[in-house]
Amino acid sequence: MPIIQTAPFLDLHVHTREPGQTHKETMQTAAAAARAGGFGAITAMANTLPVIDTPELVRFVKEKAHGLPVKVYSVAAVTAGQRGEELTDFFALKEAGAAALSDDGMPVLNEVILLKAIVQAKKIGIPLFLHCEPETEQCELALYYGKQTGHPVHICHVSLASTVAVLRKARQEGVPFTAETCPHYMTAKASGKMNPPLGTAQDVEAVLDALCDGVITCIATDHAPHTEEEKASDNPPNGVIGLETALAVSLEALVHSKRMSPEDVFRLLNEKPAAILGVPMRGGKVEIDLDLEWTVEPEQFQSMARNTPFVGQIFRGKVVNYVG
Repeated sequence: MPIIQTAPFLDLHVHTREPGQTHKETMQTAAAAARAGGFGAITAMANTLPVIDTPELVRFVKEKAHGLPVKVYSVAAVTAGQRGEELTDFFALKEAGAAALSDDGMPVLNEVILLKAIVQAKKIGIPLFLHCEPETEQCELALYYGKQTGHPVHICHVSLASTVAVLRKARQEGVPFTAETCPHYMTAKASGKMNPPLGTAQDVEAVLDALCDGVITCIATDHAPHTEEEKASDNPPNGVIGLETALAVSLEALVHSKRMSPEDVFRLLNEKPAAILGVPMRGGKVEIDLDLEWTVEPEQFQSMARNTPFVGQIFRGKVVNYVG
């Protein structure tokens, strides 16, 4: 098959580690990794040190992102310090430039705070990205509140067949929501410690089916860089990187398996996430060779981190050029 083109991708779920953890990743290296993977835009999640929970820190992200090869959208925290106790000032954060709100990495377990967050997000018109833990139970609660308020919450990193079942039921009932999954939940090839953890073969099949019928709305990486020393420790942190492998894994799981067309997969990576975030698609073109075989060699990555769940794996399909 000849090289094909598509619009650049948008990743709704990236941990750039800046400020405070630049020994793991910087906004600049995350942007370089994103560009290499075909992404024209990424979101910078709020669980940095300090947490992005004030307008000043949102502006810091905007300033650090100036001049980078991809657009960086700031995702600010739902609660102060991501402690789940007190809502941040949603209006001030949006005014400062926050594109969405999320306590990703930490679930909002207090039901009163969660409901207030959904109501407030609806009031000011900003997307709310929810880390549900325990996944299925918290997802069910979030969807219940979403139904009551009419605000479409966004469910992060869906990994379980039981969660897919909850989402499918909600879709049938007309509950407004969007949801993402990650490439490492779409294949049996992945390995490593992450949260939520890798599922069973049954979970993988459920996730793929949900992507094909629109129950899961888009693909995001949950790019979570850590150092080699941290990952080799007795108690390694959760998380894997994914910006430079997302396309190839998605193609293998959905296109080479004859589940979807390439164009359908591209929409899961560009058009659908842009609609969720409420931003225009990026200009330019990504050129992709669907038949190019390559081996995942993390030392060749643009990211500072090497904690890929696919080290040594062979995939087919790669970005060969980014125009514009």
